[in-house]
Amino acid sequence: MEIFQVDDESLLFISPAITDWDTLICHGVDTVIDVDGDIDCGVPTLPDHCLYIYFPIFDEDLPNLDKLHALGTLGASLVASRHCVLAHCGMGFNRSALVAGVILHKLGMSGPDIVRRMRERRAGALYNECFAAYIESLG
Repeated sequence: MEIFQVDDESLLFISPAITDWDTLICHGVDTVIDVDGDIDCGVPTLPDHCLYIYFPIFDEDLPNLDKLHALGTLGASLVASRHCVLAHCGMGFNRSALVAGVILHKLGMSGPDIVRRMRERRAGALYNECFAAYIESLG
């Protein structure tokens, strides 16, 4: 399983579906934002070990923006506190990049820079033009 670093400090990643929790442990991931359609198998259950957030969204239109931005604020707060956050969806191209993009925006990056960054770090990312246009609009 490959994960893709989207920040400069190895604290924010995107990925396709989780198939190997050991990969996440090796990267220090302690927070998972799952936007895929099914709850992941093998979510760690050790107390205070892993924050697992399940917010399934479709890879079509934008999800509820209030919830998306609340999730972005939470993710940015965790990254700013030096927690390692992974956003993942089925293939790791659009939904996870949308969430990570909102997190990066909350951390101060401009929308156009976020889209460029995502596409540099994950070939094929944000091919959903609705998601890409939204991130770009974030100034």
